Parts: sequence; structure tokens; C-alpha cells
Amino acid sequence: MIKNIDILKSLTILYAEDDLVIQESTSRILKMFFKEVFIANNGNEAIETYQRYKPNILMLDYVMPNLDGYQTAKLIREINKKIPIILVSTYTDKDKLLNAIELNLIRYIEKPILYDDLMNVFNSVISSLEENNLLQIKLDEDVFYSFITKKIIKMNEEIFLTKNEILFLELLLSKANLLVSKELIETNVFEEPVDENTIRNMVYRLRKKLDSKIIVTVKDLGYLIKS
Repeated sequence: MIKNIDILKSLTILYAEDDLVIQESTSRILKMFFKEVFIANNGNEAIETYQRYKPNILMLDYVMPNLDGYQTAKLIREINKKIPIILVSTYTDKDKLLNAIELNLIRYIEKPILYDDLMNVFNSVISSLEENNLLQIKLDEDVFYSFITKKIIKMNEEIFLTKNEILFLELLLSKANLLVSKELIETNVFEEPVDENTIRNMVYRLRKKLDSKIIVTVKDLGYLIKS
């Protein structure tokens, strides 16, 4: 029995599989549980899809063209240390999976994918999200951020954020207590060079919504969030 199954209905998953028959059958199952399923046909597409949509969970086939599942997971793990990653493998790929231990995977699923195995993995995913504060995180006294609804919760009131505010806040949270440079903000939030005032105005509006001093300006260098 999967715990807190309703949580999955608020989450998105990226599923990368180059075999179109397996992709179609598995994605149908995933769509029963998740808010949205993003599909990639190979490793390069998976990287592009991750960067564009920032899904909550990754499910990657080990053997894919361009980049295999291990290489794809390694690149994404460099960006995001906590996102749950599942590798899908055939029995003969087990030796290769030993290389993936360093990636802190949730686990791997053997093909053909069985329903019970998928349910067990979903349980592990939910536990990982809870343990790593990827569902909701406390920002300040009575101030929280929900990674599910993408809203700030302050004194039990939900506060809406713009797309750029969400991307900026989650970027800071992924690098808590570390400096986030203007260049990194341009790449991950705006996807193009912007002037200083554009960033300052976004930070000013977000600070007002947070009503907190947790976002710190490091003059001429960037920003950081205190945790």
C-alpha cells in the first residue's frame, strides 16, 4: 500500500525511455499517479526537459542513445543534489548500476516494470521527498515554502509567486548558505542576460512577499539565502 498517494497527484515526473512501446505503456501508468509526466526519448532530451520544466522526480532508462541513464543522472545530480532519481534497467545491466551508487539513487527497477515494484519505488520517493524537505521547507518563523503548490505559506495564508520568483527562490534554496551569482541567476531564471535592475526588482518583490530578511545581498557578487 503506497503511503500519502495524494502527494503524487501534486508532483511531476520526467520519464526517459528510447523504446517507444515501453515508453507508451509505462507513461500510461505514470499518468494515473502524477500531475504531469514529461517524456524524453534520450539522455540529451532528458537534460533539456529537466532544465525547462524542473520536474520533482526523474525516472531514467539506463540504456539510451546520446547519453545513457547513468550519464544523464550524473549531470543532473551536479545541479540538484536531492531530486529523487530512479534508474530502469534490464537484468544484464546490474554490473553497470554499481557505477551509479555515487549518485544516491532511490533505487532501480528491472524491466519488465511490474506494478508492485513501481508502488514500492513510489513509497521510497515520497520518503525521500519528506526527509529532504522537498515537499515543504521552513524559511522563517511562521513562513514556509511549498515545493508542491509553489507558494509561500505565511501565518497559514498562501502567497502566490511569479514564475521567475519561484525559479529564483528554488535556486537559492538548492544552494542554501552559498553565494548565487548574477550569472547563475541569468542562466537559471531568465535564460538570458539581464540588467542589474531587473534582478533587483525581482528580489525586492520577493522580499516583500516573504516579509523576512533571509535573502541576503552580497554587494556586486549576488545573493544567498540563510538556512
